[in-house]
Amino acid sequence: MMFTTKTEYGLRALVALAENGRNQPLSLAQIAKSEHLSLSYLEQIFKKLKKHQIVKGIKGAEGGYLLARPAVKITLLKILEALEGPLAISYCLDGNNRLSCSCRGCLTKKVWNKLQGDIIKTLRKFKLSDLIK
Repeated sequence: MMFTTKTEYGLRALVALAENGRNQPLSLAQIAKSEHLSLSYLEQIFKKLKKHQIVKGIKGAEGGYLLARPAVKITLLKILEALEGPLAISYCLDGNNRLSCSCRGCLTKKVWNKLQGDIIKTLRKFKLSDLIK
C-alpha cells in the first residue's frame, strides 16, 4: 500500500502551518516556495483540506490559510481520509473496515480486517502535532 503525493505534500504543508502557529496565515505561494511544491497542486490539496475543515482560508492582502483547530486535535487519519478517501487496504474491505467482497470461504479477509483495523487505530493515535519539530 502506498499513499499518493497528495498525502505527502498535504502533510508537509500542514506541518508548515502547524509550525507557523495560529497567529499569522500562510499563503499557498509561501508554502509552495518553502516546501518546493507545485502551487497548482497545492491549491487542489487545500480545497480538500478546507472541505474537510482541517484548514480555513483567510481572505485579503494578508490572507492565506490557518489550521481550523489546534494541531493536537487533528489526527493523521482525518488528514489521510480527507486527501485519499476512506482507507481500504484490500479490495475485500471498504473504507469503514467492513467486508465488501462476496468471496465465500476466503481465508485471508480476517488478516486484512485485522491489519486495516490496526492501521486505522495507529493513524487515529497520531496527531499533526506529533510531526512538529
